Amino acid sequence: MPRSPSNSSDSLAQRLARYEELHALGVALAGAITREDVAAIVLERGLALVGARAVSLFLEREPEVLELVASVGLSERFRDRYRRVGPDATVPQVDAFRTGAPVWLRDPAEIAARYPAAADLAAEEGDRAWASVPLVLDRRRGAIGLRFSRPRAFDADERALIEAVTQQCAQALDRARLYDVQRQLTERITRLQRATSELSAAVTPEEVAAIALRELIAMGARGGAVLHRGATGELELVLAQGVAGAALARVAAPPPEDAPRWIAGREAISAASPALGAALDPAGEPWAAVPLRVEGRDAGVVVLGLDVARPLGEDARNDALALIQQCAQALERARVFDAQRRLAGRLARVQSTASALSGAATATDVAEIAAGSMAAIGAAGAELHALDRADRLTHVPRGGAARTVFPIDAPTLAAEVVRTGRAVWLSSRAELEARFPAEAADPAREAQGAWAAVPLLASGETLGALTVPFPEERAIDDDDRAFVRLVASPCAEALARARLYEAVARSRLETEWSAGVLDALFGAAPVALALFDREMRYTRVNARLEAMNGVPAAAHLGRTPLQVLPGLPGEQLAVRFRTVLETGRSIESVTLGETPAAPGTSRRWRESWFPVRVGGAIVGVGVLVVEEPLRAG
Repeated sequence: MPRSPSNSSDSLAQRLARYEELHALGVALAGAITREDVAAIVLERGLALVGARAVSLFLEREPEVLELVASVGLSERFRDRYRRVGPDATVPQVDAFRTGAPVWLRDPAEIAARYPAAADLAAEEGDRAWASVPLVLDRRRGAIGLRFSRPRAFDADERALIEAVTQQCAQALDRARLYDVQRQLTERITRLQRATSELSAAVTPEEVAAIALRELIAMGARGGAVLHRGATGELELVLAQGVAGAALARVAAPPPEDAPRWIAGREAISAASPALGAALDPAGEPWAAVPLRVEGRDAGVVVLGLDVARPLGEDARNDALALIQQCAQALERARVFDAQRRLAGRLARVQSTASALSGAATATDVAEIAAGSMAAIGAAGAELHALDRADRLTHVPRGGAARTVFPIDAPTLAAEVVRTGRAVWLSSRAELEARFPAEAADPAREAQGAWAAVPLLASGETLGALTVPFPEERAIDDDDRAFVRLVASPCAEALARARLYEAVARSRLETEWSAGVLDALFGAAPVALALFDREMRYTRVNARLEAMNGVPAAAHLGRTPLQVLPGLPGEQLAVRFRTVLETGRSIESVTLGETPAAPGTSRRWRESWFPVRVGGAIVGVGVLVVEEPLRAG
């Protein structure tokens, strides 16, 4: 039956209104830049445009799996039941997504016939018609579900309108997807650039590891650890966050150099590195391990604990690999910088030690300074053993303790170093027990785990040994050995000087003692007594001779008898003096003359001249004088 002109006019007006609303919807969708914006516009404006009671938006999250991302007008029961649907679910949205064709259900009978499992829910919520349209652009993205409170004919115009709305939604979602991809790419690049900049500025391995783990956890890891290959080839834990770092610190070896860049799962990690796999917490699955490689060599490993709820996608994994590569380079730079810093610190310590040793006056001072310097390499001090005789070593104690003496052929670490002149490096207690079992049994060694011992050499002579104990077992690397040797050199020089100081002190003490004895003898001698140097100058006279000559003792010193006592036969005295000096034998003589003690009076003296020896050499002549009565006639 032909339509009346008025009906045709109303229909045209309704179409124009719908086209305007459709255009307005397209304009609104054109300005949407996120998927959430698109969903809000579709649900708010599309619902009114097509006259639906409720709208649901499903998007593909995983292959063939749809997720309800937004809805309006749906009950909580429906949302809970269909929050995530797989390819075998019997709902119209899944069929529309799978086939790429719309599903039109005009009344409850068609709903019940096509989807009996959902008919009860539709009846409870008052649905009288359903429509589900796939979101299709270059590929299927999801589906939109529409629910109506009245039966619908879904004629050609209505289907076209619904499909047009759906097509605009698909285009807007694709734009939002591209925008989201671009935004994520920009964020990834910005994040990697920031991390690269921070890693470039990091100066310690701990700083490098902290930056890398922070970024890796932000990418989706639940935790991780950075382990760096040490000088001995073993893995050393740099830093751990969110994983059992104590277990990982005991890993013996990294994955081999031919291991893949990304090792996923404990089984794969155990196959590449059994020690590493054994250290992983079994409750922390899944795991991934990424070798740290620098210029083709293996420098360590990064271990990641992955979150089951947030598996790393391909982009995140690629970002993680790029970041870990940057971490490897930064760790190598930090290692070199740290080595240079430690070397500079050790050289400064060696210089300060040498300066302190220059003022050491005793072997105890040397031992104290040497022990204090070893803190720079983590040692528990130092022990100084000095060779005080050709067959004997003395342990020079610190803090005033008693000295220990043992023979040069004793089965000890220090004795062997002195005997052989070669250094000994022991990295474990087992090595000490194997080579020096007696010393290993010493209670003083119980708290020690490694030892370094070097000879003390000065001017080609072995003066003793310097033993450096460490509190724990450790490999004594080349840097540690060089430091011990550098400290030992000024220690040897200082020990040699200390020996000279001690010898001088002993000599001074002996001289002072001898002088005291001589003074006592001179003062107590019952006869007059004088000592002359090799030039026959008085060096000492006692009080009896002073009284006999009548000249003060001070007036004698540095002068000859002829100068002090002109009344005596000076030439005779000189002959006697030279005879004793040249022959080294004592002689007896008699002298006649006068002295200032009794001017003008002749007197007679009996003299005993004798040589004075020091160290076997004649250094002067002494004379004992006894006055005798002058004989008459």
